[in-house]
Amino acid sequence: MISRLKVFFTILIISIYIVFSFSNLDVILSALLILSFGLIHGACDITLITTKLRKSSFQIKSKIIFLYVLLAFISFFVVYKLPVIGFMIFLIISSYHFGEQHFHLKLKKSKLKFWHFLFYGLLIFMIMIEIHRNIVLEVLNTLLNYNIGNFPTQIILLVCIIINFILWMIDYNRLKLSVWKELFYLMLISVLFYTTNLIVSFAAYFVIWHSIPSIFDQINYLYKEVSIKTAFLYLKKSGFYWAVSISGLVFLVLYKEIMGDDFYRITYSFVVSVTIPHMFVINNILSESN
Repeated sequence: MISRLKVFFTILIISIYIVFSFSNLDVILSALLILSFGLIHGACDITLITTKLRKSSFQIKSKIIFLYVLLAFISFFVVYKLPVIGFMIFLIISSYHFGEQHFHLKLKKSKLKFWHFLFYGLLIFMIMIEIHRNIVLEVLNTLLNYNIGNFPTQIILLVCIIINFILWMIDYNRLKLSVWKELFYLMLISVLFYTTNLIVSFAAYFVIWHSIPSIFDQINYLYKEVSIKTAFLYLKKSGFYWAVSISGLVFLVLYKEIMGDDFYRITYSFVVSVTIPHMFVINNILSESN
């Protein structure tokens, strides 16, 4: 059912963008998607950690949470001080994270699932980057303070396509008819990226194809079923951390002038710093559920 919903809402977003692209509705819609489902899907990490460690002592739980926070600070420092290296690390980890969310149920027993996850997620990123190449490079040049105009996006995209097809051929018996569905999904996602601007492309994929399925997985992990009741319980658990995240973003925006030219780098580093620990938490619970 969730696959049909992803297809339906992707087509809906494309239709809305085509009709209302002349207004600011696309920007408003993208912001609402990211600030709601996008942030909520990463706001329950502490609950997931304590649930996984429910039989452990308070000291162990405290140490794990401390390491979670420490990883966030280290991520911020690396991304801010070493932006190019930080971006490459973030791209690789994010690619694996996106691919894992998409394929973790379909490739439970594959010995090559690590490579499936990594190169599928990287393929999605490279399709989006290549379609919106000019604006992406302009944004990255600003964030990284480094000219990456010669970044070989087309070559990397071609390599990702080839490797994904090789992996699908090797694991065809596990994917079976899903291969044709995956080709359809890639085509639909590419149409989404091609017909919408960068912010809508990212927001739609991030929320519809990643965040909402992740929320379903998290609810199932915490409560062993997905229902209206467990969804409300999940929202109740994640509400406080979601509010803290919103407050942090509001703080950055309000003090934008004080940060001056560093505003975008600080905001980008902040987003990365809270995202990387989340990726490790999700990897841990998905590995356990599998």
